[in-house]
Amino acid sequence: MPTLNQQTSVTNAINAIRDAENLLTQQIQSTGDTLKAIKLTHEYNNLDSYLSELLHAQNASDDVSFTNAVQALQTRISGLQADQKRMKAIISDVGIAAKVVGYITQALAFIGKL
Repeated sequence: MPTLNQQTSVTNAINAIRDAENLLTQQIQSTGDTLKAIKLTHEYNNLDSYLSELLHAQNASDDVSFTNAVQALQTRISGLQADQKRMKAIISDVGIAAKVVGYITQALAFIGKL
């Protein structure tokens, strides 16, 4: 079973990804630019995929399952970092972009603790 610190890190990473998703949803809903909405939706879907993997790690019933889930997450870190850069470029509101990037940075830090 994951330790309390590991469980806390996973939970915090989940919360950070959800916060980023919430901001992306607001951006998707508020844009009148169809192409931008499509790009943001693509990035949202990438984050949601990562969230699913985090939830899988959170619900691991044994050490082997947890270790495998964490290894899967860690192999996708570079992809999440690339997503982070793309989102920053897509979101025109600098403040919102910084918040999204900040949440993903937090998630990456928590994943790094696993």
